[in-house]
Amino acid sequence: MQINDAIPSYTLSKTTTDIFAQGSPKKISDVWKEQGIEYDSLKINISEEGLNAYKHMFQHDVQEQDSKNVIVRLIPGEGMEWGNEDWPDMEDFLGWGRRWKMMDDKIPNNYHNPFVSVRDKAAALLKGYAERYDEIVKGYENGTRVKYVVDKSTEELYRTATMEEDLEYLWEEFESRVSSLEKLHQYDCRDREAHATSSMVGFPYGASLKDALKYGILYRSMKDEENIVNVKQKLINAASLFISQYREFGLSRLNLQVL
Repeated sequence: MQINDAIPSYTLSKTTTDIFAQGSPKKISDVWKEQGIEYDSLKINISEEGLNAYKHMFQHDVQEQDSKNVIVRLIPGEGMEWGNEDWPDMEDFLGWGRRWKMMDDKIPNNYHNPFVSVRDKAAALLKGYAERYDEIVKGYENGTRVKYVVDKSTEELYRTATMEEDLEYLWEEFESRVSSLEKLHQYDCRDREAHATSSMVGFPYGASLKDALKYGILYRSMKDEENIVNVKQKLINAASLFISQYREFGLSRLNLQVL
C-alpha cells in the first residue's frame, strides 16, 4: 500500500483558528489559506493493491466478528434465527427465550385476580420456587436436567450449565416475581376499592346486581389486606430459610404462611 504526495500536517494557531472572529464565521478553506495551505493541496493516493488488501482485511474482520459474537441473527426474508443450526432450542438456554419461564407453570391461573388474597399469591410463589428448586437439584443429581448458557469464550459459543447457574437464574426470577407481587398488591387494594365504590352507583364493568353486591362484600372482607406491608422482604426471607434447610429437610419444612 502506497501513500503519495502527502504534505506535513499543520498546527493552526488560536488566532487563526477562531473561525467566528470579527462577528462572522469564516470558511475552513479561508483559515487554511491564512496559514499558507492550499485548500486542495492535500491529496492521498492509494494503490489498487493497497485498496484490495484493506478491503480483504475489513471483510475478514466482519466475518470473524459475526461468527464469534452474533447469537441471534437476522436472515433476510426469513426473520430471526437463533444461534447456529446445531444449537439446542432457545428455551433450553438460561436467560434466553420467554421472560420468567422458569416458574410459569407454577403460577395459578387466577394469580392476577384482585379478589385473590395476597397471602395466597405469596404462598403460591414460595411453593412454586421451592418445588422448582427441588426439581433442579434432583435433576442434576440424577442427570435428567440439561440446560445451557451462552459462553462466547468457547468455540461453540455455548456450554452446558451447572446446577449453581441454574439455581442462580431461578433465584433472579423469584426476586423479580416477588418485586412484582409487592406492586400488584398495591394495585389490587385500589382495584377492590374501585369495584366496591362503583357498585354503589351502578354495575361495574357491565356486571350484574349480584356481582356488584359481591364486590362490595369482598372488598369489606379483604379490607385488612391493605395493612400488609414488606411483601418482598418477607418472601425473600422465607425463601432464604428454605434454602438453608433444604439439604437436611427437603420440602418438608417449607412454611407457606409468610404474610
